[in-house]
Amino acid sequence: MEQTAGAPVAAVTDAAAGAPLLRMADVHVAFGGNVALADVAFEIRPGEIVGLLGHNGAGKSTLVNVATGALRPQRGTMEVEGRSVPLRGNPRDMERAGIKVIHQEPALSDNLSVADNITLGRADERLSPRKRRRIAREALALLGSTLEVDQPVSALAFGEKQVVDLARALSTNLHVLLLDEPTGALGQHETDRLHDLLRRLASEGHGIVYVSHRLRDILEVCTRLVVLRGGHVVLDRPAAGFGIAELSAALVPEMQAIEHVHVDSAADETMLSVEWAGGQRFQFQRGEIVGLFGMAAGPQFTFLESLYGLGERADAELDGRRFAPHSPREAIRRGVYYVSANRERDGLLAHMSALDNLVLPWMRHHTRFLAFSHAKAAKVYARAEDVLNVETGHIDDPIVALSGGNRQKLVVGRWLFGRQPKVLLLSQPTQGVDVGARADIARALRRLTGEGVTVLVASSESDEIELLCDRAFVCEGAPWQALERSADWSERLLEALIRRAA
Repeated sequence: MEQTAGAPVAAVTDAAAGAPLLRMADVHVAFGGNVALADVAFEIRPGEIVGLLGHNGAGKSTLVNVATGALRPQRGTMEVEGRSVPLRGNPRDMERAGIKVIHQEPALSDNLSVADNITLGRADERLSPRKRRRIAREALALLGSTLEVDQPVSALAFGEKQVVDLARALSTNLHVLLLDEPTGALGQHETDRLHDLLRRLASEGHGIVYVSHRLRDILEVCTRLVVLRGGHVVLDRPAAGFGIAELSAALVPEMQAIEHVHVDSAADETMLSVEWAGGQRFQFQRGEIVGLFGMAAGPQFTFLESLYGLGERADAELDGRRFAPHSPREAIRRGVYYVSANRERDGLLAHMSALDNLVLPWMRHHTRFLAFSHAKAAKVYARAEDVLNVETGHIDDPIVALSGGNRQKLVVGRWLFGRQPKVLLLSQPTQGVDVGARADIARALRRLTGEGVTVLVASSESDEIELLCDRAFVCEGAPWQALERSADWSERLLEALIRRAA
Protein backbone atom coordinates (compact mmCIF):
# COMPACT_ATOMS: atom_id res chain seq x y z
CA MET A 1 0.00 0.00 0.00
CA GLU A 2 1.38 3.40 -0.94
CA GLN A 3 0.30 6.98 -0.36
CA THR A 4 1.65 10.40 -1.16
CA ALA A 5 4.29 12.11 0.96
CA GLY A 6 3.21 13.14 4.41
CA ALA A 7 0.16 10.89 4.54
CA PRO A 8 0.25 7.98 7.02
CA VAL A 9 -0.58 4.49 5.80
CA ALA A 10 -1.93 1.48 7.59
CA ALA A 11 0.45 -1.35 8.38
CA VAL A 12 0.54 -4.39 6.13
CA THR A 13 -1.09 -7.38 7.79
CA ASP A 14 -0.55 -11.05 7.05
CA ALA A 15 -2.65 -13.42 9.06
CA ALA A 16 -0.40 -16.31 8.12
CA ALA A 17 2.51 -14.67 9.91
CA GLY A 18 0.76 -14.85 13.30
CA ALA A 19 0.15 -12.19 15.92
CA PRO A 20 2.65 -9.32 15.98
CA LEU A 21 5.78 -9.74 18.07
CA LEU A 22 5.95 -5.96 18.35
CA ARG A 23 3.16 -3.43 17.82
CA MET A 24 3.57 0.32 18.24
CA ALA A 25 0.67 2.73 17.78
CA ASP A 26 0.13 6.51 17.82
CA VAL A 27 3.82 7.16 18.60
CA HIS A 28 4.39 10.90 18.62
CA VAL A 29 7.76 12.56 19.24
CA ALA A 30 8.52 16.27 18.90
CA PHE A 31 11.66 18.22 19.72
CA GLY A 32 10.46 21.75 20.33
CA GLY A 33 8.45 22.66 17.26
CA ASN A 34 10.01 19.92 15.12
CA VAL A 35 7.85 16.80 14.83
CA ALA A 36 10.08 13.74 14.46
CA LEU A 37 7.30 11.11 14.51
CA ALA A 38 3.68 12.02 13.78
CA ASP A 39 1.44 9.40 15.44
CA VAL A 40 3.29 6.54 13.74
CA ALA A 41 2.06 2.93 13.73
CA PHE A 42 4.60 0.13 13.27
CA GLU A 43 4.50 -3.62 13.78
CA ILE A 44 6.56 -6.71 13.06
CA ARG A 45 5.45 -10.34 12.98
CA PRO A 46 7.33 -13.61 13.56
CA GLY A 47 9.66 -14.47 10.69
CA GLU A 48 9.68 -11.00 9.14
CA ILE A 49 12.78 -9.02 8.21
CA VAL A 50 11.55 -5.45 7.89
CA GLY A 51 13.67 -2.85 6.12
CA LEU A 52 13.23 0.52 7.84
CA LEU A 53 14.28 3.34 5.53
CA GLY A 54 14.28 7.10 5.31
CA HIS A 55 16.73 9.93 4.76
CA ASN A 56 18.30 11.84 7.64
CA GLY A 57 15.59 13.50 9.68
CA ALA A 58 12.85 11.19 8.36
CA GLY A 59 12.29 9.68 11.82
CA LYS A 60 13.77 6.19 11.58
CA SER A 61 16.42 6.72 14.29
CA THR A 62 13.76 8.24 16.54
CA LEU A 63 11.52 5.21 16.02
CA VAL A 64 14.38 2.83 16.84
CA ASN A 65 15.23 4.85 19.95
CA VAL A 66 11.62 4.66 21.16
CA ALA A 67 11.48 0.90 20.51
CA THR A 68 14.70 0.28 22.44
CA GLY A 69 13.87 2.58 25.35
CA ALA A 70 16.52 5.17 24.52
CA LEU A 71 13.84 7.84 24.04
CA ARG A 72 10.49 8.53 25.71
CA PRO A 73 7.75 9.73 23.31
CA GLN A 74 5.16 12.36 24.16
CA ARG A 75 2.49 9.72 23.55
CA GLY A 76 2.04 6.27 22.11
CA THR A 77 1.54 2.61 23.05
CA MET A 78 3.62 -0.52 22.61
CA GLU A 79 2.89 -4.24 22.89
CA VAL A 80 5.28 -7.19 22.79
CA GLU A 81 3.51 -10.49 22.02
CA GLY A 82 0.24 -8.88 23.05
CA ARG A 83 1.52 -7.64 26.41
CA SER A 84 1.63 -3.91 27.07
CA VAL A 85 5.11 -2.44 27.63
CA PRO A 86 5.30 1.10 29.06
CA LEU A 87 7.07 3.66 26.86
CA ARG A 88 8.94 5.43 29.64
CA GLY A 89 12.37 5.67 28.04
CA ASN A 90 13.98 2.80 29.97
CA PRO A 91 16.26 0.48 27.94
CA ARG A 92 16.09 -2.16 30.69
CA ASP A 93 12.32 -2.45 30.18
CA MET A 94 12.83 -3.18 26.49
CA GLU A 95 15.64 -5.67 27.06
CA ARG A 96 13.50 -7.59 29.54
CA ALA A 97 10.69 -7.57 26.95
CA GLY A 98 13.06 -9.15 24.39
CA ILE A 99 13.77 -6.07 22.25
CA LYS A 100 17.49 -5.94 21.41
CA VAL A 101 19.52 -3.58 19.21
CA ILE A 102 22.78 -4.12 17.34
CA HIS A 103 24.51 -0.88 16.37
CA GLN A 104 26.92 -0.36 13.47
CA GLU A 105 29.83 -0.38 15.92
CA PRO A 106 29.55 -3.47 18.18
CA ALA A 107 29.02 -2.40 21.80
CA LEU A 108 31.66 -4.70 23.29
CA SER A 109 34.36 -4.43 25.94
CA ASP A 110 37.66 -5.17 24.19
CA ASN A 111 39.46 -6.04 27.41
CA LEU A 112 36.99 -8.86 28.24
CA SER A 113 36.71 -12.32 26.73
CA VAL A 114 34.11 -13.44 24.21
CA ALA A 115 32.28 -15.36 26.96
CA ASP A 116 32.28 -12.39 29.35
CA ASN A 117 30.94 -10.06 26.65
CA ILE A 118 28.13 -12.43 25.71
CA THR A 119 26.97 -12.82 29.33
CA LEU A 120 27.65 -9.22 30.39
CA GLY A 121 24.71 -7.36 31.92
CA ARG A 122 22.51 -10.40 32.55
CA ALA A 123 20.11 -10.42 35.45
CA ASP A 124 21.94 -13.48 36.80
CA GLU A 125 25.24 -11.59 36.80
CA ARG A 126 26.92 -13.85 39.38
CA LEU A 127 27.67 -16.73 37.03
CA SER A 128 30.63 -19.06 37.37
CA PRO A 129 33.25 -18.84 34.60
CA ARG A 130 32.28 -22.36 33.52
CA LYS A 131 28.61 -21.41 33.12
CA ARG A 132 29.55 -18.20 31.24
CA ARG A 133 31.55 -20.25 28.75
CA ARG A 134 28.69 -22.75 28.33
CA ILE A 135 26.13 -19.99 27.69
CA ALA A 136 28.50 -18.30 25.22
CA ARG A 137 29.16 -21.53 23.28
CA GLU A 138 25.43 -22.28 23.05
CA ALA A 139 24.66 -18.78 21.80
CA LEU A 140 27.49 -18.90 19.23
CA ALA A 141 26.34 -22.35 18.09
CA LEU A 142 22.94 -20.89 17.24
CA LEU A 143 24.78 -18.67 14.75
CA GLY A 144 26.92 -21.49 13.40
CA SER A 145 30.05 -19.93 14.93
CA THR A 146 32.96 -21.80 16.50
CA LEU A 147 34.73 -18.77 17.97
CA GLU A 148 36.92 -19.56 20.97
CA VAL A 149 35.04 -18.13 23.95
CA ASP A 150 38.13 -17.50 26.12
CA GLN A 151 39.92 -15.20 23.66
CA PRO A 152 39.75 -11.43 24.20
CA VAL A 153 37.39 -9.49 21.94
CA SER A 154 40.28 -7.20 21.01
CA ALA A 155 41.75 -10.08 18.97
CA LEU A 156 38.66 -10.41 16.75
CA ALA A 157 37.99 -9.07 13.28
CA PHE A 158 35.11 -6.63 12.81
CA GLY A 159 32.74 -9.26 11.42
CA GLU A 160 33.54 -11.60 14.32
CA LYS A 161 32.71 -8.83 16.78
CA GLN A 162 29.30 -8.50 15.14
CA VAL A 163 28.77 -12.23 15.66
CA VAL A 164 29.58 -11.81 19.37
CA ASP A 165 27.12 -8.91 19.59
CA LEU A 166 24.43 -11.07 17.94
CA ALA A 167 25.24 -13.99 20.25
CA ARG A 168 24.78 -11.74 23.28
CA ALA A 169 21.31 -10.83 22.02
CA LEU A 170 20.48 -14.50 21.43
CA SER A 171 21.65 -15.59 24.87
CA THR A 172 18.54 -14.05 26.44
CA ASN A 173 14.82 -13.92 25.60
CA LEU A 174 15.10 -12.35 22.16
CA HIS A 175 11.86 -11.53 20.33
CA VAL A 176 12.77 -8.59 18.07
CA LEU A 177 16.25 -7.65 16.89
CA LEU A 178 16.93 -4.16 15.51
CA LEU A 179 20.07 -3.64 13.42
CA ASP A 180 21.32 -0.10 12.75
CA GLU A 181 23.52 0.08 9.61
CA PRO A 182 24.93 -3.43 10.21
CA THR A 183 26.87 -3.68 6.92
CA GLY A 184 28.39 -0.18 6.86
CA ALA A 185 31.91 -1.46 7.59
CA LEU A 186 31.60 -4.96 6.08
CA GLY A 187 32.88 -6.40 2.83
CA GLN A 188 30.62 -8.44 0.54
CA HIS A 189 31.57 -11.82 2.03
CA GLU A 190 30.87 -10.64 5.59
CA THR A 191 27.62 -9.01 4.44
CA ASP A 192 26.45 -12.25 2.81
CA ARG A 193 27.27 -14.16 5.99
CA LEU A 194 25.35 -11.69 8.15
CA HIS A 195 22.34 -11.93 5.85
CA ASP A 196 22.40 -15.71 6.13
CA LEU A 197 22.38 -15.39 9.93
CA LEU A 198 19.40 -13.01 9.80
CA ARG A 199 17.44 -15.36 7.55
CA ARG A 200 18.11 -18.19 9.99
CA LEU A 201 16.91 -16.11 12.94
CA ALA A 202 13.76 -15.13 11.03
CA SER A 203 13.07 -18.77 10.13
CA GLU A 204 13.12 -19.56 13.86
CA GLY A 205 10.35 -17.03 14.50
CA HIS A 206 12.29 -13.94 15.50
CA GLY A 207 11.43 -10.52 14.08
CA ILE A 208 14.21 -8.45 12.49
CA VAL A 209 14.21 -4.69 11.86
CA TYR A 210 16.99 -3.75 9.42
CA VAL A 211 18.01 -0.07 9.14
CA SER A 212 20.40 0.74 6.29
CA HIS A 213 21.26 3.28 3.58
CA ARG A 214 22.45 0.43 1.34
CA LEU A 215 19.34 -0.23 -0.73
CA ARG A 216 20.71 -3.36 -2.40
CA ASP A 217 21.28 -4.96 1.02
CA ILE A 218 17.74 -4.04 2.06
CA LEU A 219 16.19 -5.57 -1.06
CA GLU A 220 18.36 -8.67 -0.82
CA VAL A 221 17.40 -9.72 2.71
CA CYS A 222 14.17 -7.96 3.74
CA THR A 223 10.67 -9.35 3.34
CA ARG A 224 8.83 -6.07 4.00
CA LEU A 225 9.71 -2.41 3.48
CA VAL A 226 8.68 0.54 5.65
CA VAL A 227 9.64 4.04 4.49
CA LEU A 228 9.48 7.10 6.74
CA ARG A 229 9.40 10.62 5.36
CA GLY A 230 8.87 13.72 7.46
CA GLY A 231 7.85 11.68 10.51
CA HIS A 232 5.13 9.76 8.61
CA VAL A 233 5.04 6.21 7.27
CA VAL A 234 4.63 6.79 3.54
CA LEU A 235 5.15 3.22 2.34
CA ASP A 236 4.56 -0.16 3.99
CA ARG A 237 4.53 -3.13 1.62
CA PRO A 238 6.13 -6.51 0.85
CA ALA A 239 9.63 -6.26 -0.62
CA ALA A 240 8.97 -8.77 -3.40
CA GLY A 241 8.96 -7.17 -6.82
CA PHE A 242 10.36 -3.86 -5.60
CA GLY A 243 13.50 -2.54 -7.32
CA ILE A 244 16.15 0.01 -6.37
CA ALA A 245 14.71 2.69 -8.66
CA GLU A 246 11.23 2.37 -7.14
CA LEU A 247 12.63 2.35 -3.61
CA SER A 248 14.79 5.41 -4.30
CA ALA A 249 11.75 7.24 -5.65
CA ALA A 250 9.75 6.37 -2.53
CA LEU A 251 12.55 7.68 -0.31
CA VAL A 252 13.28 10.84 -2.28
CA PRO A 253 10.74 11.53 -5.06
CA GLU A 254 13.00 14.15 -6.64
CA MET A 255 15.61 11.41 -7.30
CA GLN A 256 13.75 10.72 -10.55
CA ALA A 257 14.65 14.21 -11.79
CA ILE A 258 18.40 13.43 -11.93
CA GLU A 259 19.27 13.05 -15.59
CA HIS A 260 22.22 11.26 -17.13
CA VAL A 261 23.85 12.54 -20.28
CA HIS A 262 25.48 10.84 -23.21
CA VAL A 263 28.78 12.39 -24.28
CA ASP A 264 30.02 11.46 -27.75
CA SER A 265 33.48 10.01 -27.10
CA ALA A 266 34.37 10.70 -30.71
CA ALA A 267 33.89 14.43 -30.22
CA ASP A 268 37.03 16.54 -29.84
CA GLU A 269 36.30 17.38 -26.20
CA THR A 270 38.75 15.15 -24.35
CA MET A 271 39.59 16.58 -20.93
CA LEU A 272 41.77 13.75 -19.59
CA SER A 273 43.65 10.96 -21.37
CA VAL A 274 45.32 8.26 -19.26
CA GLU A 275 47.41 5.20 -20.10
CA TRP A 276 46.89 2.47 -17.48
CA ALA A 277 46.31 -1.24 -16.88
CA GLY A 278 48.92 -2.75 -19.14
CA GLY A 279 48.92 -0.02 -21.75
CA GLN A 280 45.15 0.55 -22.01
CA ARG A 281 44.36 4.15 -22.95
CA PHE A 282 41.31 5.88 -21.43
CA GLN A 283 39.66 9.02 -22.78
CA PHE A 284 37.47 11.04 -20.40
CA GLN A 285 35.38 13.73 -22.02
CA ARG A 286 34.57 17.22 -20.82
CA GLY A 287 31.31 17.34 -18.84
CA GLU A 288 30.74 13.64 -18.16
CA ILE A 289 30.71 11.46 -15.04
CA VAL A 290 32.55 8.18 -15.53
CA GLY A 291 32.36 5.29 -13.07
CA LEU A 292 35.27 3.01 -12.20
CA PHE A 293 33.64 -0.08 -10.68
CA GLY A 294 35.41 -2.96 -9.00
CA MET A 295 36.02 -4.95 -5.86
CA ALA A 296 36.58 -3.30 -2.48
CA ALA A 297 40.22 -2.10 -2.36
CA GLY A 298 40.41 -2.70 -6.12
CA PRO A 299 42.60 -0.94 -8.73
CA GLN A 300 40.00 1.75 -9.40
CA PHE A 301 41.01 3.46 -6.16
CA THR A 302 44.72 3.29 -7.01
CA PHE A 303 43.88 4.80 -10.40
CA LEU A 304 42.39 7.91 -8.78
CA GLU A 305 45.24 8.23 -6.30
CA SER A 306 47.81 8.17 -9.10
CA LEU A 307 46.03 11.09 -10.79
CA TYR A 308 46.24 13.02 -7.52
CA GLY A 309 49.98 12.53 -7.14
CA LEU A 310 49.74 9.68 -4.63
CA GLY A 311 51.68 6.47 -5.27
CA GLU A 312 52.37 5.29 -8.80
CA ARG A 313 52.43 8.06 -11.41
CA ALA A 314 50.09 7.78 -14.36
CA ASP A 315 51.03 8.64 -17.93
CA ALA A 316 48.35 11.20 -18.71
CA GLU A 317 47.38 14.34 -20.58
CA LEU A 318 45.15 16.98 -19.04
CA ASP A 319 43.44 19.44 -21.37
CA GLY A 320 46.04 18.70 -24.05
CA ARG A 321 49.13 19.02 -21.81
CA ARG A 322 51.20 16.28 -20.17
CA PHE A 323 50.01 15.52 -16.65
CA ALA A 324 52.07 13.45 -14.20
CA PRO A 325 51.76 15.07 -10.75
CA HIS A 326 54.40 14.32 -8.12
CA SER A 327 52.13 15.47 -5.27
CA PRO A 328 48.55 16.50 -4.44
CA ARG A 329 49.72 20.13 -4.39
CA GLU A 330 50.78 19.85 -8.03
CA ALA A 331 47.50 18.11 -8.98
CA ILE A 332 45.45 20.85 -7.29
CA ARG A 333 47.49 23.52 -9.07
CA ARG A 334 46.53 21.89 -12.39
CA GLY A 335 42.83 21.74 -11.41
CA VAL A 336 42.55 18.09 -10.36
CA TYR A 337 40.87 17.61 -6.97
CA TYR A 338 40.30 14.43 -4.96
CA VAL A 339 37.86 13.24 -2.28
CA SER A 340 38.96 10.16 -0.33
CA ALA A 341 36.56 7.36 0.63
CA ASN A 342 37.66 7.80 4.25
CA ARG A 343 36.34 11.29 4.91
CA GLU A 344 36.85 11.04 8.68
CA ARG A 345 40.56 10.24 8.32
CA ASP A 346 41.55 12.05 5.13
CA GLY A 347 38.91 14.72 4.56
CA LEU A 348 37.94 16.31 7.86
CA LEU A 349 39.64 18.19 10.67
CA ALA A 350 37.42 17.29 13.62
CA HIS A 351 38.61 20.18 15.83
CA MET A 352 37.65 22.78 13.22
CA SER A 353 34.26 24.29 12.42
CA ALA A 354 31.99 23.38 9.52
CA LEU A 355 32.92 26.67 7.84
CA ASP A 356 36.68 26.17 8.22
CA ASN A 357 36.45 22.62 6.85
CA LEU A 358 34.58 23.86 3.78
CA VAL A 359 37.07 26.59 2.83
CA LEU A 360 40.21 24.79 4.10
CA PRO A 361 42.03 24.54 0.72
CA TRP A 362 41.20 28.15 -0.10
CA MET A 363 42.03 29.91 3.16
CA ARG A 364 44.41 32.29 1.42
CA HIS A 365 41.60 33.46 -0.88
CA HIS A 366 39.68 34.57 2.21
CA THR A 367 42.66 36.19 3.91
CA ARG A 368 43.84 39.79 3.53
CA PHE A 369 46.76 41.33 5.37
CA LEU A 370 47.09 38.05 7.34
CA ALA A 371 43.49 38.39 8.61
CA PHE A 372 40.91 35.72 7.74
CA SER A 373 37.66 37.23 6.43
CA HIS A 374 34.90 35.30 8.17
CA ALA A 375 32.22 37.28 6.32
CA LYS A 376 33.70 36.47 2.91
CA ALA A 377 33.97 32.76 3.75
CA ALA A 378 30.42 32.77 5.15
CA LYS A 379 29.11 33.83 1.72
CA VAL A 380 30.76 30.75 0.21
CA TYR A 381 29.23 28.61 2.93
CA ALA A 382 25.78 30.06 2.23
CA ARG A 383 26.15 29.05 -1.41
CA ALA A 384 27.16 25.52 -0.38
CA GLU A 385 24.15 25.30 1.93
CA ASP A 386 21.87 26.30 -0.94
CA VAL A 387 23.35 24.10 -3.68
CA LEU A 388 24.04 21.02 -1.55
CA ASN A 389 21.15 21.41 0.88
CA VAL A 390 23.53 21.34 3.87
CA GLU A 391 21.76 21.32 7.24
CA THR A 392 23.77 22.82 10.10
CA GLY A 393 22.95 24.50 13.38
CA HIS A 394 25.59 27.21 12.95
CA ILE A 395 28.51 27.50 10.53
CA ASP A 396 30.93 27.83 13.45
CA ASP A 397 29.75 24.60 15.10
CA PRO A 398 32.34 21.77 15.10
CA ILE A 399 32.17 19.66 11.94
CA VAL A 400 31.62 16.53 14.09
CA ALA A 401 28.26 17.97 15.22
CA LEU A 402 26.88 17.42 11.70
CA SER A 403 25.33 14.19 10.39
CA GLY A 404 27.43 11.92 8.19
CA GLY A 405 25.57 13.03 5.07
CA ASN A 406 26.14 16.73 5.78
CA ARG A 407 29.83 16.14 6.55
CA GLN A 408 30.21 14.37 3.22
CA LYS A 409 28.46 17.22 1.41
CA LEU A 410 31.00 19.67 2.85
CA VAL A 411 33.95 17.44 1.91
CA VAL A 412 32.69 17.36 -1.69
CA GLY A 413 31.61 20.99 -1.53
CA ARG A 414 35.04 22.34 -0.64
CA TRP A 415 36.15 21.53 -4.19
CA LEU A 416 33.03 23.00 -5.78
CA PHE A 417 33.12 26.44 -4.24
CA GLY A 418 36.77 27.39 -4.46
CA ARG A 419 38.59 27.46 -7.78
CA GLN A 420 36.55 25.40 -10.23
CA PRO A 421 38.20 22.06 -11.04
CA LYS A 422 38.92 20.62 -14.44
CA VAL A 423 38.68 17.07 -13.11
CA LEU A 424 37.08 15.93 -9.85
CA LEU A 425 38.15 12.53 -8.49
CA LEU A 426 35.65 10.95 -6.08
CA SER A 427 36.25 7.75 -4.14
CA GLN A 428 32.90 6.29 -2.97
CA PRO A 429 31.41 9.79 -2.50
CA THR A 430 27.99 8.62 -1.25
CA GLN A 431 29.23 5.83 1.00
CA GLY A 432 27.43 5.75 4.35
CA VAL A 433 25.05 8.63 3.59
CA ASP A 434 21.28 8.42 3.24
CA VAL A 435 19.43 8.54 -0.05
CA GLY A 436 18.48 12.20 0.42
CA ALA A 437 22.14 13.22 0.75
CA ARG A 438 22.95 11.02 -2.25
CA ALA A 439 20.41 12.92 -4.34
CA ASP A 440 21.82 16.29 -3.21
CA ILE A 441 25.36 15.23 -4.11
CA ALA A 442 24.22 13.81 -7.47
CA ARG A 443 22.46 17.06 -8.39
CA ALA A 444 25.51 19.13 -7.41
CA LEU A 445 27.78 16.97 -9.57
CA ARG A 446 25.40 17.20 -12.50
CA ARG A 447 25.42 20.98 -12.16
CA LEU A 448 29.23 20.87 -12.18
CA THR A 449 29.42 18.78 -15.36
CA GLY A 450 27.09 21.30 -16.99
CA GLU A 451 29.96 23.76 -16.56
CA GLY A 452 32.40 21.43 -18.37
CA VAL A 453 33.99 19.63 -15.41
CA THR A 454 34.89 15.94 -15.77
CA VAL A 455 34.10 13.69 -12.80
CA LEU A 456 35.57 10.23 -12.14
CA VAL A 457 33.85 8.07 -9.51
CA ALA A 458 35.64 5.00 -8.10
CA SER A 459 33.35 2.64 -6.22
CA SER A 460 32.71 -0.95 -5.17
CA GLU A 461 28.93 -0.36 -5.08
CA SER A 462 26.99 -0.73 -8.32
CA ASP A 463 24.14 1.36 -6.86
CA GLU A 464 26.48 4.33 -6.53
CA ILE A 465 27.73 3.96 -10.10
CA GLU A 466 24.15 3.68 -11.36
CA LEU A 467 23.06 6.80 -9.47
CA LEU A 468 25.92 9.08 -10.46
CA CYS A 469 27.53 7.99 -13.70
CA ASP A 470 26.96 8.31 -17.43
CA ARG A 471 29.14 5.33 -18.36
CA ALA A 472 31.56 3.04 -16.52
CA PHE A 473 34.53 0.69 -16.65
CA VAL A 474 34.62 -2.64 -14.81
CA CYS A 475 38.06 -2.56 -13.19
CA GLU A 476 38.91 -6.23 -12.87
CA GLY A 477 41.50 -7.93 -15.04
CA ALA A 478 42.90 -6.33 -18.16
CA PRO A 479 41.78 -4.65 -20.25
CA TRP A 480 39.07 -2.97 -18.19
CA GLN A 481 35.62 -3.51 -19.70
CA ALA A 482 33.54 -0.50 -20.76
CA LEU A 483 29.78 -0.58 -20.13
CA GLU A 484 27.24 2.00 -21.28
CA ARG A 485 24.10 2.86 -19.28
CA SER A 486 21.07 0.65 -19.77
CA ALA A 487 17.84 -0.27 -18.00
CA ASP A 488 19.59 -3.17 -16.24
CA TRP A 489 22.94 -1.40 -15.84
CA SER A 490 23.50 -2.25 -12.15
CA GLU A 491 22.92 -5.95 -12.77
CA ARG A 492 25.19 -5.93 -15.83
CA LEU A 493 27.97 -4.25 -13.84
CA LEU A 494 27.77 -6.91 -11.13
CA GLU A 495 27.61 -9.76 -13.63
CA ALA A 496 30.64 -8.44 -15.51
CA LEU A 497 32.63 -8.01 -12.31
CA ILE A 498 31.85 -11.51 -11.06
CA ARG A 499 32.60 -13.06 -14.44
CA ARG A 500 35.93 -11.26 -14.80
CA ALA A 501 36.93 -11.99 -11.19
CA ALA A 502 36.25 -15.68 -11.74
